[in-house]
Amino acid sequence: MTRGAGPVTILDAQPPIATRMEKKQKETATHLIKSVAILQLKVLLGAARDLAVGPAAIAAALADLVLLKQQAPRFFAMVLKFGERSDRYIDVWSGGRDPDEDPRENIDTLIARVETVVRDPEVGARQARVLRRWAERQAARAKRRAAAELSARIGPPKPPA
Repeated sequence: MTRGAGPVTILDAQPPIATRMEKKQKETATHLIKSVAILQLKVLLGAARDLAVGPAAIAAALADLVLLKQQAPRFFAMVLKFGERSDRYIDVWSGGRDPDEDPRENIDTLIARVETVVRDPEVGARQARVLRRWAERQAARAKRRAAAELSARIGPPKPPA
């Protein structure tokens, strides 16, 4: 093969500059769209959390007021701590963080894991099995706890008379 009159060179084997630029622009556009979608998901999660935590905070404060003579206020503080933890987990503005900064265990990690599962079926199948086993253990543990709590409330069975 020849290009023009001379032999083929290494430069001839590379795609044209326009094709390379288009590929880079496409990757940049894909990254930008993904970042916007993740931001919107996080904003939506934060709003849903706020809709749930707002009334819960009012109910907790009312419960603390009613029980003020018997105990120190604690329910409102619990709601505030939950809100703070969930805010750190959702971490809406993590996209603006320096990429070299240590990653945090938050919703970004969860999204990355889901993306890995979707893109790589082999890894996804293994992670799905691990997740299923974890969920089964959690369900069994919750069932045992509920049974223990129920038996503690009801007491031991009475012998037939």
